[in-house]
Amino acid sequence: MATCNVDVLRALLITFLALSGAAHEEEDTYDFIVVGGGAAGCVLANRLSESGKHSVLLLNVAGPPPDAYRGPVLISDELIVKKNMSSSSGLSVQINQPGYSPVRNFSVTETGSSPARWLGGSSLVGLSLYLRDHPETLDAWGTGWGWKEMQKYFHKVENLAASCYGGNQSCGDYGTAGPVKIAKEPSYTHPLTMDFIAAARAEGLPETRDLNTHHGRAVGVPPTVQDKGNKVHAFDAYLRPAIGRANLQVRHGARADRLVLNGRKCEGVAYRDLLTSRDQVVKARKEVILSSGYIYSPRLLFLSGLGPKEDLENVGLKVALDLPAVGQHLTSARYSPLTWKTERQTLSQMMGQPISHDARGIPEAYQSTVQEALARFRSKQASRKEAGSTRSDIVLTFMPLYQAPASAPLQFSLQGEPWPLKTNAYTILATISETAAKGRVTFPTAAPDVSPVVTHDALTDADWELAQEAVEFAMRIGNQSALGGAFLRNGAGARDGFSAIYDGRGSCRMGKDGKDSVVDKRLRVHGIDFLRVADGSVIPQASPYLALPEVLALAERAADLVLGDHEEHEMSKSVKRARVLLIAQKAADRDMSLRHLKEVLGQHATLIEMVEYVSNPAQVELATASAAPPTALAITALAMLALFPSSLILAWQIKRHQEACREDYQEPLLA
Repeated sequence: MATCNVDVLRALLITFLALSGAAHEEEDTYDFIVVGGGAAGCVLANRLSESGKHSVLLLNVAGPPPDAYRGPVLISDELIVKKNMSSSSGLSVQINQPGYSPVRNFSVTETGSSPARWLGGSSLVGLSLYLRDHPETLDAWGTGWGWKEMQKYFHKVENLAASCYGGNQSCGDYGTAGPVKIAKEPSYTHPLTMDFIAAARAEGLPETRDLNTHHGRAVGVPPTVQDKGNKVHAFDAYLRPAIGRANLQVRHGARADRLVLNGRKCEGVAYRDLLTSRDQVVKARKEVILSSGYIYSPRLLFLSGLGPKEDLENVGLKVALDLPAVGQHLTSARYSPLTWKTERQTLSQMMGQPISHDARGIPEAYQSTVQEALARFRSKQASRKEAGSTRSDIVLTFMPLYQAPASAPLQFSLQGEPWPLKTNAYTILATISETAAKGRVTFPTAAPDVSPVVTHDALTDADWELAQEAVEFAMRIGNQSALGGAFLRNGAGARDGFSAIYDGRGSCRMGKDGKDSVVDKRLRVHGIDFLRVADGSVIPQASPYLALPEVLALAERAADLVLGDHEEHEMSKSVKRARVLLIAQKAADRDMSLRHLKEVLGQHATLIEMVEYVSNPAQVELATASAAPPTALAITALAMLALFPSSLILAWQIKRHQEACREDYQEPLLA
């Protein structure tokens, strides 16, 4: 694509702002700047500011998450699709899957889960699963990052009661005092899920009640990040408790577009203020840490002239340092949704109208993690290559509802067909993790307003051999009499029927050599001083699971590495009561528990009724009140006014003035 002169001028303007920023050093200079307030960024902001010795600035494109994200899983899942509140120009990545015929191309604006999201990041939009990687996978990360080193950081994250199952039985390999509450079993399990476990046992897999403590081949229900059925996320666990600190500032509505480089030294960050459409510069005395995820951490490096030399030159960016691995080596598990029709009631029939035909919902089912159980084992192919290895590279995940191949990459539970849902079925996701096919994140222009592109390559012949083994075993389980369904032939399980999971690793992977990695074993960017990357993009090894446990533990260790390098520094002279741009948190958060929702809306409220309520509880309560007295109306009015700051945050993301070329402009998705 031809380079736009505006792009070059924009880069020159940011450079000028950086060079002229000395006059504002006292106000806009911090010890540490953390870019990205996702799961890793929340951990880093908390830990780096914890001692009070260092001033910390956290930059994020969106603000605090709505209270709904701490509700039951399916309610927040459907809220994401309904509202799609977090997508904005330049942050609406395009996904290309040439090897997946049902959906070869799509944008995250279609999913509602754009990484330009609220504080808390991927922990908000996941299904609350908490499955750690196999110790062998962690050992493959390299020196200092193996299982023996990382086990204590997992424990530092985790908060699990000392006993489980109502007795004195050991909870297994978990921490018991961390900020993230872990439940050994989901709050709700569908009856079909137990039949899936029985069918897998019949095929020779042992059952376990703890998939994180027992690392071998097994079948069982997954541990979750749930607290009495409610989703637990990184914002509540890490950032919320730190917000009142004098030495921490959280600045949202800020899209980081360039790093401020002085030769081989990183001195700060240039960002776009989404409210004013102005470019701002902030400086770091000690370090800048990128925690923007596997798409947007490499994006910021690339826009700053750190990336493959030829790619930078092709878009007209000055090469600050040739780093060929930026955006490369992307790994993502591949899966195909195999489906069986059934006469038994599935989740699709339990949501109430308009999702289900039945007018009444079954609210207990809204706590489902959707992916309710999994069976795992090591493939014949992998066993031939590494005879002594025990890590599973095939995972079969059970869902007590239908997932169509056309909706599989979008990863939302109830979007497979028009409502009311007609196909009553259960699904097994046949997943392969360690594929030869990789992917990459690329950047079509130098304009920050143009979104990155992610490409996942098609399966290789070796991958297809592995996929066939996964499909064969899934068919044996799915056809078992314990489940009793009739297989639905819709193209799933074919070579062109395997989608990448929208959760990547490796695009800024760690390693020894700057030619094939981006950061070293201390997460420092090769060749650049005072710059690190600390998020899932640095993980060099593929996995069949979502990376949330690893990202949280990695960020905990990253904070120790950063502080260890600066422990000789005393309290920064500029530590003041921060000008926190984060909206003030309410003294008492709205109750989003299933118990409360049923009390307000009824014992058989539909999923959509609950989604409407958590979207705007004040409005729903006003509409359902039979005859509220004036004092109650006044209270309701105040509650509605309390929503006004959140509306402003949405406006920050919508009100944009574009300075890029018109042909490169992408209209932001309206909330």
